[in-house]
Amino acid sequence: MIDTLEYIDRFFKGDLSPEEKLQFEQRIQEDPSFAAEVAFYAGAMQTISNDIAEEKKKRFKEIYQADKRGAVSRPVRKLWPYMAAAAVVVGVILGGYLLFFRTPSSSPQQLADAFMKEELQSIGVEMSPNQDSLQQGKNLYNEGKIDEALQRFESLVEYDSSNIEATKLAGIASLRLQQYDKALNYFIKLENYPGLYANPGKFYHALTLLNRNQAGDEEAAKQLLQQVVEKDLDKREVAEEWLKKW
Repeated sequence: MIDTLEYIDRFFKGDLSPEEKLQFEQRIQEDPSFAAEVAFYAGAMQTISNDIAEEKKKRFKEIYQADKRGAVSRPVRKLWPYMAAAAVVVGVILGGYLLFFRTPSSSPQQLADAFMKEELQSIGVEMSPNQDSLQQGKNLYNEGKIDEALQRFESLVEYDSSNIEATKLAGIASLRLQQYDKALNYFIKLENYPGLYANPGKFYHALTLLNRNQAGDEEAAKQLLQQVVEKDLDKREVAEEWLKKW
């Protein structure tokens, strides 16, 4: 039998199967003591929601174990308010919002990973019979030949250091290859390019830091995303949404 605390915790983290979720809901309706424990869990997690993530569960276990006996031993007729509270919590969870936990889909690194998979798997190309080196590089990128694409983009940057598109694409290709330092060099150069409207450099700089994920990278990325929003730069909407979920 799964420990009650672990069982409730798995529900709040979204780890239960659809059948297990249904059983969880039914148990709330049929077992007032269990409903009280679920409601207590929600209240306790709210109380300690300002603790750092690693300490939350440890602190809650201490509170839970100290109060569990008293909560479960209350007369059944006094537990219906807790059942109502627990039912509300269940509705919120099933609506897609996991209380007091930052789910993988909303962590900075997971947001960055999702962007990479959704937005950087391919690059738009122009339909033209006469393709220049930039278009050829994009085609190579879209064919999954990222190394060859990077070489093409880099040769363009070497030939013309003011080629903004080639600089950006060289950075993106480097990022895809997990050559983070090289990617940062290109994006920092891009973000410092004078007079560039809606400059994308800061956003991609932040994206690279989140993918690299070394000490201090997450906080530096957050500051860059704040600048993207404040200065209304390229990918402002994405940066704003990420900051809301931080």
